[in-house]
Amino acid sequence: MIKGLHHIGVVYKDFSKVVENIKDLYGMPNINIVEAIVEVNTNIKELTEPLKIKVGFATFGNTMIELFEPLDDKSIYSEFLETIPEGGIHHVGIMVENIDEELKKWDSKGIKRIISGVLPTNRFVYYDTREMFGYVTELLDNVPPPPYLLNRNK
Repeated sequence: MIKGLHHIGVVYKDFSKVVENIKDLYGMPNINIVEAIVEVNTNIKELTEPLKIKVGFATFGNTMIELFEPLDDKSIYSEFLETIPEGGIHHVGIMVENIDEELKKWDSKGIKRIISGVLPTNRFVYYDTREMFGYVTELLDNVPPPPYLLNRNK
C-alpha cells in the first residue's frame, strides 16, 4: 500500500547554487549534505559501478527535496544530465507500507526496474516510469532490512 510522497529527487552537475536558493527562497536554514558510495543492483549493463554521489536533504514537513550531484560519469544521475544538462526533477520517491508487495504489483505490470539498493535504514527500487509520467518513480520503505541483506556484500 502506498503511504504517500516521501521526496522529490532533483539532479544537478553542481547543486551549490540551488542549495543557496532553497535556503533563501524557501527559508530552509539547514540542508544536510553528504557524499556517499551506494552499492546498487542495476538493470543497466553500462552502469555497474556503485553510485558515487553527493546528496543534499531539504525537509519540508513530511516531504523532502533530495538534491543529487553525481561525482563520476557512471550513474543514472550522470546519464540524466547528458539528456538534461541544466538538471531538474529526476524522480519522485513514494513511501510504501510493504515494499515486497509493491514490487510484485509493479513487476506484474511490466514496469522495468532500473536500480535497487539496500541501506541500513530501508530498501529502495527505481522504476522506469519516464514514458508514463516524465520522471522515474522510486519506491522505498522505512523498515530496516534484515541483517542478511546488509551483510551480503561483505
